[in-house]
This record gives sequence, C-alpha cells and structure tokens, in this order.
Amino acid sequence: DASMYAHYLFNAFDTAQNGSVKFEDFVMALSILLRGTVHEKLRWTFNLYDINKDGYINKEEMMDIVKAIYDMMGKYTYPVLKEDAPRQHVEVFFQKMDKNKDGVVTLDEFIESCQEDDNIMRSLQLFENVM
Repeated sequence: DASMYAHYLFNAFDTAQNGSVKFEDFVMALSILLRGTVHEKLRWTFNLYDINKDGYINKEEMMDIVKAIYDMMGKYTYPVLKEDAPRQHVEVFFQKMDKNKDGVVTLDEFIESCQEDDNIMRSLQLFENVM
C-alpha cells in the first residue's frame, strides 16, 4: 500500500502547500533529485521527512514516514520484518542524526550526518546517469 507514502511525497512536491503541484514544482523537484548538488538533494529529502514543515524532524514524523515505507514494502518481504522494525529504524536514525540529543533533527544535523554516511552518499548518486 503506497498511498500514505504517496501522500508524503506529494506534500514534498507541493512547495506552495496549497494542495496542488504545478508542473513547474514537479520539474524543479526532479531537477534537484536528478542533477542537484548534494546539499540540494539532502535539503529536499529533509523537507520530505519534515511533515509539519517546522524545520525539524521529530520522532513522530520519522515514525510516520518509516511506517509508510514499510506499508509500501508489504508484509511479505525477505527477510521477514519484525513487528517493531519501524520503531527500531527510527531509534537508529535518531542515534545517528540527532547530534546534540535534543529529540529533534535539524537540517544541519541531517546534512552533516548524511555526508558522513557512505551508503547515503552513494544512494544520492543513483539517478545521476538517468539522462
């Protein structure tokens, strides 16, 4: 079920937060994701996770995103996902990203942590040869 993740993705594309995505918004986001700098891609990704757009990612927002991703993956993954996998994923995310341990992740903490992680940096390059 990808409906919840699609909802969060739509909100990230809806830069005016008016319930619609203009073609220009769509093209700009694709441009960032395909050809943007590392900082632009990470800023866009942070915006996806910052559901309430307050400039911070809190555990509830991250849990909502992670649950949406797990719902999209389905119940029949291999290896089988444990019931508390989303919560564990969020805890690992915060251990890595919440540098000052204040319970929220700022854009600066997010960018710094992502740049320190080779897997994340490689994943940002996945679409560079698409076009």
